[in-house]
Amino acid sequence: MIHAVVRDGGIRLAEPLPADWPEGQPLQIDKYEEREPTADEIKRDFALLNDLCADNDRADEELLERALQEADRIAKDQVRREMGLS
Repeated sequence: MIHAVVRDGGIRLAEPLPADWPEGQPLQIDKYEEREPTADEIKRDFALLNDLCADNDRADEELLERALQEADRIAKDQVRREMGLS
């Protein structure tokens, strides 16, 4: 899905178009209505996520968790330095 906004009476893209869209490609533009997902949609999405994650390798998950913890530590250290707290 391509995101865009209406500005000065025209449509302005918020991101580049896909490279495989040829010149003259017909498009359909609909107004985006922000809304809260329904309980059924949330359940469906979490079930899909669970299915996608079911085959994950535990060692990969542990490696990812350690990398995320290290990135968090580095970010906090940087903020402390920038604020003069360390």
